[in-house]
Formats: sequence, structure tokens, C-alpha cells
Amino acid sequence: DLRSHNNMSPLDSSGSTAESYTSDTTLSAGSPTHQFSSSQELNDSEEESELITCFCMKPYAGRPMIECSECETWIHFSCAKIRKNNVPEVYTCQLCRDSKFTARKSNRVRTENNKFTT
Repeated sequence: DLRSHNNMSPLDSSGSTAESYTSDTTLSAGSPTHQFSSSQELNDSEEESELITCFCMKPYAGRPMIECSECETWIHFSCAKIRKNNVPEVYTCQLCRDSKFTARKSNRVRTENNKFTT
């Protein structure tokens, strides 16, 4: 009866009812995230490619980048001296690596005769 009344299968290929599938797609198509015009989407992608995150102060511009696991800065492979065929799982940028060595571990001062004073 249901099939002849609506002239469609009550279940679509995903197993949900055809009515709920139609209403879900209608709702998602009308959601605010899908209301951009193509020119707005183009401008957004252009802005993303112009966004500067690397310390070289040059934009993304489609070049491959990697994120520092400590400061979360995105850095071009070329600036980080990383090759596409040798990308590390976890990367720490040079600035974060250097900052670990410049932090003082003690307030002791070395004297000329190599003895420590406090």
C-alpha cells in the first residue's frame, strides 16, 4: 500500500525512510553554511591563500606546510628545510627548539676558575 501510494520505495539505499532523507537534505541545504555564493567562496579561498602564518612572512600560496607541535605555527616545508618525501610525524620549529636551550636552568653563575657561586 505504501509503495503504490507514494510511488517510491519507503526505504532509500541507506536504510532510512525516503521522507526523512528528503527532509534532512532540505534542512542541510538551507543551513547557513551552504548559503554562500560562488564569489564569496572564491574570496574565502583567496583570503586563506593570502593568510600569513610562516615566519618568512610569505603567504600559504598553495605551498606545502607543516604545523609546529608546540607553538602551532604553520611553516612552509622549504622554510623548515623539510622534503616532501621525508615529512616527520611530529615537528617542532627552530624557534621552539632554540627557546628550550636559551632558558636558564639555574641561577648559578660560573666564575673564571670554573667554580660555581650562588
